[in-house]
Amino acid sequence: MIREIRIPFLVLSSFILLTACSTSSMVQNANSVDEPISTEVVTHSQQPDRSERSDLSDLFWAHRDSVKMLFTDADVEFMSGMIGHHAQALIMSSMATENEASPAVTTLTKRIINAQKDEINIMQRWLADRGQTVPQVTIDGLQLIITAGTEPLLQFDPEQVAHAVHHFNEHGTYMDNAHYMEMHGSGAMSHDMHEGMEHGEEEEHSDEGMSHDMHESMEHGEEEKHGNEAMSHDMHEGMGSMDHMGMHDHSSMPGMLTQAQLEELARAKGSEFDRLFLTYMIQHHTGAIIMVKDLVETDGAAQEGQIGKLAGEINVDQTTEIERMRVMLMELMGLGD
Repeated sequence: MIREIRIPFLVLSSFILLTACSTSSMVQNANSVDEPISTEVVTHSQQPDRSERSDLSDLFWAHRDSVKMLFTDADVEFMSGMIGHHAQALIMSSMATENEASPAVTTLTKRIINAQKDEINIMQRWLADRGQTVPQVTIDGLQLIITAGTEPLLQFDPEQVAHAVHHFNEHGTYMDNAHYMEMHGSGAMSHDMHEGMEHGEEEEHSDEGMSHDMHESMEHGEEEKHGNEAMSHDMHEGMGSMDHMGMHDHSSMPGMLTQAQLEELARAKGSEFDRLFLTYMIQHHTGAIIMVKDLVETDGAAQEGQIGKLAGEINVDQTTEIERMRVMLMELMGLGD
């Protein structure tokens, strides 16, 4: 009686392929070419069984999770700080169109906005994935508001910033998000952009929608046209880097502009804006490079793969942009070759 031999399909396919390629290599034997070929080689699978594959999969993911946890306090500090640092660059860059920047500077600002928005998201996600406090960013005109959260959040509308700059130049006061929403409808900026803010019933040309938390101790005078025009410039001084809920004090980081410098940039037009923007963005980028240098010189920091890669990219990209902006600034000042 012939014994039935069951051969796995994958092994059988490999067997047939080997047969087609070289029959002689399969039957060659030092003792006898007629000696039967052992079926043990054919029936024995070298692949791990299902339970072994499951164990290997678990080991792989466990290893990835353990690698993800190889970070230091310095890494967290760097990511948290760089989020606010990048966010100020978004404010600066959003002024270009309103302030009649040259085509070359306008193109540069668009590139900065695209790159730094993406990197903010990466840094916020990095912190969230590791169970760290996530600096959530709300850009309210010329104001940078940082609050503590658990998930990535960037509330930023370049058009709202440009409108705030226009309002600031006309009235000397800030156009806040609540008033912007009133003028342009809910489609401009969502309620979620004001997490923690209590909006009252909005009335035409009023600032009643501004929450007490955002304007504590501010005295509302008689409501005039344009809503918050009655608020003085002094009421907002220093609000450019608000420190909420114990978050990182972004105003003290290398390269950060003061609120007075942001306002100076907001007032500049044409070639004067180009000059100030390039000067201040070189300062700003140089600060980011200093932050990267401080990180990599800290023992044990920047060893985790993603943060090391990001820090390296920030260093290279911003060094390259600094050189480009220096050339643009020299040409603007008539010092080019």
